[in-house]
Amino acid sequence: MSQLLGISDYVVIALVLGVSASIGLYFRFTGGRQKTLEEFLLAGRNMAIPPVAFSLLATYISAISLLGLLVGYLFCAYGCMPTYYDLNFSTTYEYLEIRFGKTIRNIVALLFVVRMVFYIALALYTPSLALNAVTGLSIWTSILSLTGVCIFYCYLGGLKAVVWTDVFQAILMCVPLIAIAVQGVLNLGLQELYEINKKGERMVLFIMSSSLTERYTFWNSLVNGMTNVFESSVTLQSQVQRLLSVGNLKKAQWSLFWGMTLIGVFKIFAVFSGMVIYGMFHDCDPVLNPNVHLGSSDQIVPYTVLKMFGGLLFLPGLFVSGIFSGALSSVSSALNGMAGVVVEDFLKPYCQCTKFTDKWMTIVAKLLAILFGGLSLLLIIIVANFRGIFEASYILNGLGAGSLIGIYLLALFTTTANEPGTIIGFFVSFAFNAWIAVGAYKSKPKKKTLPRGTAGCTATLNEKGYEEHFYLQFNNISLLSTEGQNTTSLLNTEDRYIFPFIKITPVWLVTSECLFPSFGIVASYFIAQDIEDSNKKTQIDIEMTEDKSNVEEKSKKTPATVQSPTVIFSIDNS
Repeated sequence: MSQLLGISDYVVIALVLGVSASIGLYFRFTGGRQKTLEEFLLAGRNMAIPPVAFSLLATYISAISLLGLLVGYLFCAYGCMPTYYDLNFSTTYEYLEIRFGKTIRNIVALLFVVRMVFYIALALYTPSLALNAVTGLSIWTSILSLTGVCIFYCYLGGLKAVVWTDVFQAILMCVPLIAIAVQGVLNLGLQELYEINKKGERMVLFIMSSSLTERYTFWNSLVNGMTNVFESSVTLQSQVQRLLSVGNLKKAQWSLFWGMTLIGVFKIFAVFSGMVIYGMFHDCDPVLNPNVHLGSSDQIVPYTVLKMFGGLLFLPGLFVSGIFSGALSSVSSALNGMAGVVVEDFLKPYCQCTKFTDKWMTIVAKLLAILFGGLSLLLIIIVANFRGIFEASYILNGLGAGSLIGIYLLALFTTTANEPGTIIGFFVSFAFNAWIAVGAYKSKPKKKTLPRGTAGCTATLNEKGYEEHFYLQFNNISLLSTEGQNTTSLLNTEDRYIFPFIKITPVWLVTSECLFPSFGIVASYFIAQDIEDSNKKTQIDIEMTEDKSNVEEKSKKTPATVQSPTVIFSIDNS
């Protein structure tokens, strides 16, 4: 067992998991006791604003750009949410049936379930790398521990337990970043920190390039921020579920506003933490350092925590708890959301069995949460084969997101789009972006990276021993895949032979995917024309048939004039 964490740290980690599980137990035996479907899935529609706001922070802190945050919030709060409350929905996909039809509702609901299963796998695998880095636990032990706790409190406490554990976990998630940012500024000084990051090309705030292959620019950050807010708050059932749980539109809008504000504050500390981490390791990258050689860049945060706070009682355990708290909140939210979608969008509309009362449906929803948790475990092997969490997130979770956004834009803001045309636009969009995602995964196009170095890696004896311990730690474990752990060794040197579209940065995938459903308007127009022409022809045929029938009916009612032969009788009077 690793000695990087002390007994006190393991006590803290156990307490965090225990508190999360206890919240589920509490809501199992208080309030509505999760006896009805509305209580389990929507918390009885009486949640308060603060916990929902913190829940939004805990479940969707990633991939949100500050540049597009405010615009996205206003668009969602005042352009979209009123529709859901006016129609009193339980899931966001009910609206699509009213607007288009059952087919599009089923397609979108099924896509949500598939995406969330992969998302859970991603959310479980990421913190397991961190736990493995600092505890010595195998990746599968960490994954199973996190999954077990999530399923436990989600099954017992429903959405109330999910939301309130999100509050607890959101606070824990903020603690490590705030501590790293503050301690880094105290150690290095704000001016020195700025100069190091500027010299390392990390302080270029407004990259106005229009290149689609550059990972971060002003334009893709702006647009990507808006599309991510729109997706999470309008199309993603696990998020919409929270906004519906507060009971009325005003409270939902305020919850969204405070949630976005908290995310903005979190992102500011995340940026400062990134500056601190680079400031510490700008001339001795732990991934490239032969004495450390981290298995993945995704493990650098726990490594930083132990370097900065390793000698302080309880703090390393608290920070590690914050790292995996994000997984607990994301997984539980996804499990609850998928259970709700299957029950509301598939079972209720099509199951005619009278035995399936609300009580039985509630039991089914709870069992579905367990089932989806188990299914996600099987998909972790796929996640482990990507070159990094960033790539896996955009390809597995981002694939289909833009198509969904396009469908909702057509539904909410056009009157000409119809179901057949929208379905065509959706499949065109999905196929194009799936081709790009799969092509990028298979060809592994070379990505431009900022400079990193190892010139300053000459360490003291004690530091070297500490780092060698990390080296042994990371390299003696059996990861699910060796592919993708060291990105520098997997870059394709024959980049010039890759089709240009494949090189598009994953940040643009969702945004570009939003544009293709616009084909739905064009397809809807031609389909509508065909239907109109068909209707006209049918009407003409009906009129001709009616005219013919009228003639025949009239002929039956009016006897025809018969020309009778004239018989002349000759009377002989003689």
